Amino acid sequence: MSQDGISSRQQTSQNNQATYRDLVIFEERLRGNMTRLLKRKRKYESLLVSLFIILTYFFYAVFIDPSKVFMFHLINTVALLAVAGGLVFFYRSGMYSEKIVYAQKFVPHCNNSLQAFNLEFNRQGGGLSFLTKIPKQFQEGFESYRKQYHQRKKARQAKLKKSL
Repeated sequence: MSQDGISSRQQTSQNNQATYRDLVIFEERLRGNMTRLLKRKRKYESLLVSLFIILTYFFYAVFIDPSKVFMFHLINTVALLAVAGGLVFFYRSGMYSEKIVYAQKFVPHCNNSLQAFNLEFNRQGGGLSFLTKIPKQFQEGFESYRKQYHQRKKARQAKLKKSL
């Protein structure tokens, strides 16, 4: 085999390694963004549920079983209006669509964008997978690189924990 053939293979291998590395880093960022958005979604969903529970309580306190003491009834009425205003603000300000709905649309949005590159982002494992147009050799190389990358990452984290 000629010297040019060997150096050409080494160059291709180095290019593939760099591409694998970039893909793994990209995958980590997508996974991190998905995790962050899902945490934020849970936080705002719990806020929304809390507001509805509080609204239900004050609705009951004002309309179903109003207090005989005028001052308590007035406080309950003001609190009911404040909570109802908070819910209206939550929806009208776009918080609902920005904080809750966007998190649900993240993976489909990613997949629409990644389809042009013959890639797909999986919700379950949070990993990239290739569509059928990518050669098997490249896919297998990426899978082995991904495994090595995660093993090195775990080893670094274990070493860091051990040193602390």
